[in-house]
Amino acid sequence: MRKRETSNQVIFLGALSVVLAACSGDDGGSGSGSASASATGTATATDGTGSTGAGPASATATGTSQGSDSASSGTTTDGTATQGTATQGTATQGSATQGTATDGTATATAGSDTGTAGTSASTGATAGSSGGVTPECGNGLLEQGEECDDGNNIDNDACSNTCTKVPCDQQMAPDTFDFSYIWISNSPAGTVSKIDTATATEVARYVSGPPGKQDPSRTSVSVDGRFAVVVNRNGSISMFAAEEDDCVDKNNNNQIDTSTGPGDVRPWGEDECLIWSVDLPSFSNNQGPRPVSWNVGEQDPNTCQYAMGDVWVGWYNQGQNTGYFRLLNGEDGATITEVSVPNWSGMNWGPYGGAVDGNNNFWVTGWGSNGPVVKIDGQTYQATHYGSAGGWIYGMGLDLQGNTWASGCGSGNVYRFDAQNETWSQVASVNASCLRGLQVDREGRAFIAKNGPCGLAVIDTMNLTVISPHVDIPGCSTPVGVSIDAEGYVWVVDQGASRAFKVDPDTYAVVATVTGLQSPYTYSDMTGAGLNAQILPQ
Repeated sequence: MRKRETSNQVIFLGALSVVLAACSGDDGGSGSGSASASATGTATATDGTGSTGAGPASATATGTSQGSDSASSGTTTDGTATQGTATQGTATQGSATQGTATDGTATATAGSDTGTAGTSASTGATAGSSGGVTPECGNGLLEQGEECDDGNNIDNDACSNTCTKVPCDQQMAPDTFDFSYIWISNSPAGTVSKIDTATATEVARYVSGPPGKQDPSRTSVSVDGRFAVVVNRNGSISMFAAEEDDCVDKNNNNQIDTSTGPGDVRPWGEDECLIWSVDLPSFSNNQGPRPVSWNVGEQDPNTCQYAMGDVWVGWYNQGQNTGYFRLLNGEDGATITEVSVPNWSGMNWGPYGGAVDGNNNFWVTGWGSNGPVVKIDGQTYQATHYGSAGGWIYGMGLDLQGNTWASGCGSGNVYRFDAQNETWSQVASVNASCLRGLQVDREGRAFIAKNGPCGLAVIDTMNLTVISPHVDIPGCSTPVGVSIDAEGYVWVVDQGASRAFKVDPDTYAVVATVTGLQSPYTYSDMTGAGLNAQILPQ
């Protein structure tokens, strides 16, 4: 939970202490004998450091031994023993471990010990395998010679099984997630639903924009799932925090006042998980803001966590036949830059879908038979207009190589724009009166919403083949949007049925259905999985 105008800094401190102790044991070598020695006068440390002085001192060692040892004795100054430091000794049964001094007399008694001394045992001790500290990778303790130790022996997570740091781009994708939501617009109601994808439960519902600036459609989720934006075709964009830790206690009552479900919709501006909202141009509904996507902030090379990204959003000026695209600061919605793309399409609807690739480039497709694909460079903000697919396109998404896929309406055609060759091609055609939203999963499968008949089509984007021309979804009516959740399940948003279906990507079984939505209409990366697949390794 965040307090308004309050900066909280959390510092994690770790401490490691090592205690060395000598004990008697029964594993060792052969040979027997005893030795004792006493001296009065000057004592000098061997293979150790210490001071030399006059005074009485005595030491006695008893036991059986074989091999060599290098033990550090203390030295006495004015009758007080000072411990030395032992280095590079080898001990086998009978190594002496420095005792404590009382009244000017130091006594050391040997125990049974087998092994090799550590290179820098402290307090005058000679360390064997049972008496010293040998670094152990995987114990969760940062020890000498280790770059990291995460407490496991997995090789390609953040810390390798040899306790060296693994570069972020070589780490495996995580198998677990803390939370996963899908954000679905209830367009005529002017609200957006936040649904827990693991439980298929709607956990919150928010007003999507200020009065007169609603009519939501596309949503986009940040790469880590923490934040979502919803675009309103009547001229606004709003950003919400997914978890209460990121919400803002605006009234300073030490709690977050926020929606708890579909029956708890707070008035505009009163929900404390609304972070910001910005007005955008909208000359009419068909020209209003539609394509939207988060990009990705800088990655910390040590934690591999991403800083908050920024948000691309676009709209249309039909009179000018120009698409406009604005990059907004993810923290507060302030404008970073604005890009105009003339000679758009000349059609009634303009920029329609958008997604960010692994290089932070923003790809946008237009609606209709003359709708182009446009790339806005993530570094230079230069726009490149690549022309149309040659057919009527509707939904769009990116494959794992950053190529744009587009679905055809008025036909069942599926198109692909090759980002390297900069060419369009028709990949497939399936039986449908109109193909709508699509998204590609981590297996490279494109799931495409179908109308007439309702259901899904599945395309292999790597081999450019049809996996399934039709997947039936019992109870469907007018599927419009498709998204993939953190576990890989396919979500189908059905406008006509006012439902969202959770579908197994392998068996195509409907495993859950969310009801109670209001004519939901969302084409976009509603979960953040599309952006996540572009940025994070497989």
